[in-house]
Amino acid sequence: MFKSLFGKSNPTRTWRPYSGQPLAFDLDAGSLNDGELGQPLECMSFLGPDEDRKSFRNGEFCYYSLGLCVQCHGAEYAIAGYHIVFRDPEEQKYQPFTGRVIRNGHTIDLAAITPDKCADVFGEYFWLDRDEDESIVFYEFTGREWQLEFDDTPSLKRVIVTNRPLMADEAQRKAYNVTKPWPPSA
Repeated sequence: MFKSLFGKSNPTRTWRPYSGQPLAFDLDAGSLNDGELGQPLECMSFLGPDEDRKSFRNGEFCYYSLGLCVQCHGAEYAIAGYHIVFRDPEEQKYQPFTGRVIRNGHTIDLAAITPDKCADVFGEYFWLDRDEDESIVFYEFTGREWQLEFDDTPSLKRVIVTNRPLMADEAQRKAYNVTKPWPPSA
């Protein structure tokens, strides 16, 4: 009866508290340590209980002190995305990401990246959306999307890596005024 009234319980509540295991996010693989997109959330058990008791109902497991949000999809909580937060004035609960970010097998420093430098660092992007408050740079890969969000200064706020690409949705492409064809050519 409890489940019928309140729904599923948060699966992270029984996990041992965060062990301090060094975090490494691999942009190319879309993985945090060994937890890749599509795997069950349980592979993130080393993180311990999440730090927001309600967001799991929306499939989000927030670790504010680590600068991390794990997004899941479906009743089995398959990992659908990661938010790696560096600074976010709208979400002040988040501390800067405590781990390393890896690209092509090497640790990269994202602090100096701006929207205009993304192409130099990561290659040609699919789309750049810019307004007076923020810029979002979209990179599209087979089964994966990167979103690099910058504030108006322009400092990197967060990197979102997901297997549920926003740009795959025609209505979203229209909302962002995307003029490039979908799907992008490889």
